[in-house]
Amino acid sequence: MFTKKNNILAQSLALAGFAFLCAPLTQAADEPAIDTSANQAVQTVSIIGSRAKVRSLFDTDVPVDVFSAQDIERAASTGELGQLLQNLSPSINMPRASASGTSDTVRTIQLRGLAPDEVLILVNGKRWHANATMDQEGLFQGTVSVDLNTIPVSAIERIEVLRDGAGSQYGSDAIAGVINIVLKKAPQGTETYVSYGGNHTNFAPLNKKITDGQNLQVGANTGLKIGEKGYVRFGFDYQNKNGTNRAGPSADSSYNSTPADTALVGQVLFKSGDPQLYNTNLFYNAAAPISNDLELYSFATFNNRRAFGAGFFRWPGDPTNVLSVYPNGFAPVSVNESKDFGGALGVRGDVGEWNVDLSLRFGRNKFSYGLEHSINSSLDAASPTSFHLANFISGQQGINADAHRSFDDILPTPLNVAFGAELQRDTYVTEAGDAASYAVGPNTNGVPGAQGDPGLQPSDSVNLSRTNKSVYVDIDSDLTKSLLVGVAVRYSAIGDAGSKTTGKLSARYKFTPDFLIRGSVSNSFRAPELAQIGFRNTVLGFNSAGQLANVALVPSTDPLAQQQGASKLKPETSTNETLGLAYRLSSATNLTLDTYQIKIKDRISLSSAINTTDPTNPNLSAVNFLTNGLDTTTHGVDAVIQHELKLDGSKLNLTAAANYNHTALDYVRTGAGGEALFTDTTLYNLIHGTPSTKLVLSADWHVDQWDLTSRATRYGSFSVLAYDPTLPSFEFTPSWVLDVEAKYNLTKSTSIVVGSGNLTNRYPNRQTDPAYSYSGAFPYNFVSPVGMNGAYYYARLNYNF
Repeated sequence: MFTKKNNILAQSLALAGFAFLCAPLTQAADEPAIDTSANQAVQTVSIIGSRAKVRSLFDTDVPVDVFSAQDIERAASTGELGQLLQNLSPSINMPRASASGTSDTVRTIQLRGLAPDEVLILVNGKRWHANATMDQEGLFQGTVSVDLNTIPVSAIERIEVLRDGAGSQYGSDAIAGVINIVLKKAPQGTETYVSYGGNHTNFAPLNKKITDGQNLQVGANTGLKIGEKGYVRFGFDYQNKNGTNRAGPSADSSYNSTPADTALVGQVLFKSGDPQLYNTNLFYNAAAPISNDLELYSFATFNNRRAFGAGFFRWPGDPTNVLSVYPNGFAPVSVNESKDFGGALGVRGDVGEWNVDLSLRFGRNKFSYGLEHSINSSLDAASPTSFHLANFISGQQGINADAHRSFDDILPTPLNVAFGAELQRDTYVTEAGDAASYAVGPNTNGVPGAQGDPGLQPSDSVNLSRTNKSVYVDIDSDLTKSLLVGVAVRYSAIGDAGSKTTGKLSARYKFTPDFLIRGSVSNSFRAPELAQIGFRNTVLGFNSAGQLANVALVPSTDPLAQQQGASKLKPETSTNETLGLAYRLSSATNLTLDTYQIKIKDRISLSSAINTTDPTNPNLSAVNFLTNGLDTTTHGVDAVIQHELKLDGSKLNLTAAANYNHTALDYVRTGAGGEALFTDTTLYNLIHGTPSTKLVLSADWHVDQWDLTSRATRYGSFSVLAYDPTLPSFEFTPSWVLDVEAKYNLTKSTSIVVGSGNLTNRYPNRQTDPAYSYSGAFPYNFVSPVGMNGAYYYARLNYNF
C-alpha cells in the first residue's frame, strides 16, 4: 500500500491542480475558432534531441520525428494511441494480443523491434509511469511498460519520436528511444467530435460476412485564458467499443472426447479478437505567470477503463468443468478494470541567465483483475462463477530540477549547457483475490483455482518500494558553422538495483546548408521495475503423474529460483551507435537516412517452467522466474523522404518512410545444471516474431474544402513456431494494408470525415494446419501487426468554435 507520506504527496498534487483550475478564468469573446490544420512550426523545432537547446529538425545530430495534430487526427480512427503510432512511424509496431489475460487491454508498442519497456514515454517532457501489470500471457512476457490507452488522443498537440538511445539525457528505459507526447495548450477555442465505426469483413474460415467491433467515440476540449498570459485547456474522450471475434470452428474436441464434447465439434467455441471496451479519459494542461519571468504550470490525465477479454474454451467433459453448471462447456471472460492518474505541478522560467524548471510529478495505476463465466471445479457445484483474482497497484512520485543556458564567452561559439537532478520513489503492491479463486476444494477430480487464471494467494502478495536518484549534464555547441558536437553524462542510483553511469557523444557536420551527416555513440540502461523484482504467483494444477501440483512464478532472489541459477536482477545495459545523413534536395523535398546498432546485455526475460522440488512444499512441481538471461544485437536502417507539391489551387504532401530491423542472439545463459532456461519458442519469437521490414507510403491532398489522405503500409515477412515447437516454423509473407480518409470542411468550424482502415480487408497468412491453429480455433495469429479484424469503416463529425 502507499504510505501516509505518499498519500499526502498525491493529495497535495491533486489539490494544487484543482486550485490551479479554479483560478480566475476569462475567455476572449472575439477569439477565432481553433485552427486544426498542421502547424508548420511543429515541423521546424524539436525539444527532445537535446536538453541544451531547441533546434530545427533538419539541424539535429540525432534522428527525430515530429507528428502534428493533423497527422494525429488522420491516423487516430480507432482511438488507440498505439495504433496511431504504428500508422505514422515505420519504426513502431503494435501487435494486438488476444485471449491473453491482462494483456488483452494493456496496449504497448515496439520501437525498432525492441521490447515495449525499452522505450521511454514522456508527457510534456516528463517521465510517465508504467502500468501495474506484468505481461504473463501476451507477446512480451515479463515486461512492464506504459499503457498507452491511458493517454487521451484528442488531448495531443504533437508527438515527438527520438530514434536513438538517450539514457544519459533521460535515464532508465530509453534504450530504443524516447516518445514525447505534448498536450494541447491553446488558450481559446473549443473542439468537439463524435465518431462511429466498426469492422465489416468477409471472414474466410467461416465463409461469411461479419460485422462487429462497433466503436462509438465522443470527446471535447476547450481552452480558457488565465489572466492575460495564462491558459488552461481541458477536455475528455469517451469510447464504447464492442469486441470482435475471429475464431474458427474447432475441428477436434478435448482429450476426453465425451459425447457432449464431440457434439460441439465444428462450432465456434473460442474467442480471438479485441475485447469489449468502455474507456474514459480526462485531461487538463495549464500555465499562469506568477512574475515577469516565472510561470506556474500543471497538467494531468485520468483514465478509467473496463474491458472484457477472453479465455480458452473449456469442454464439457474436461475436469476443469462442472457439468451441472455448464452442460455445454464454457469460455471464461476476463474482466480488466484500470484506473490511472498522472500529472505534474511545477514552476519554470528565467532566473538570472538560466532557464529553470522545478517540478513535482505523480503517477498511479490500479489494475483490478477478475473473471466471469468461470468456475473452480474442485469446489464442484458450490463454486461461484465470478471471481476477483487480484489487484495490482503501482505508484511513482518524482521531483525534477532542470536548468539550461548559453555561455557566449567560453568558446568562440555559444556553449549550450543543461544540467539537472531527479529524485524518484516507486511503489508496487499486489493484493490477493477471492478465496474461492485459488481454493483447493473437496472434489479431487476437479482442478483447483478459477478457470481462466487462478487468483493471487495471500502468501504471494507483495508490498515493495525503492528510491532512485540521478544527476545529469548535457552540453553542445556549434564549434564551427558546419560542426555541432554534443556530450551528455548521467549518474543514476537505482534503489537496491545498483548504480549506472551513462554517456553520449553526438555530432553533426554540414557539408552544405542542405546536406549533413550525423552520428552518435552512447550507452543506456533499463532498471528492472518493482513488479519484475518482486512479483510472485502460484498456479495450481495437475502434473504428468496426475497429482495436484504447483507451478510458481517467483522473484529471482527466491531460493527456489537461485537453485536453478537465478541471481538478483540487475539493470539491462546497452551500447547504441547511429550514423546517418539528411539531405534537402530542394525547398520541397528532403531525405533522411539513419543506420543503427543496439547491443543489449543482460536483457530481462521470463524463464520457462523448470522442474524442481521443495521439501517445504511437496506439491510444487516447477518454478519460473525473471532473469538477466540474454544478450542481443539489433541493427537496422530508417529512411524517410518527403515531398510537397503545390498544384493549381491545391497542395499534395507525399511521404515514403521505411525501416529494416533485425535482432540476433549473442549469448543465452543456462541454469545451474547447464539446463536451458528458455524454451525454443521464446528465443525464436524474439528473433523472428517481428516483421524485418516496414514501409509506409502516404499522400495528403488538400484542395478547396477537401482533405484526402491515403496510406499504404507494407509489413515484411516474419515467422513463429507452432504450438508444438517440434514442428517447422509458420511463415508470414509480406502484407500490404491500405487506409483511406476523406474530410470535407462544410464551414470553418464544421467538418465531416469518412474513411476506412484496412480498406482491402487484408488478413495475415491463414493457419490451416491444426498444429498451428489450435485445431482450427485460431486461424489467424495475433502476433501480426496487420491485425486480424479485417476492414474497419468509420465516420466522424468535427465541430470547432
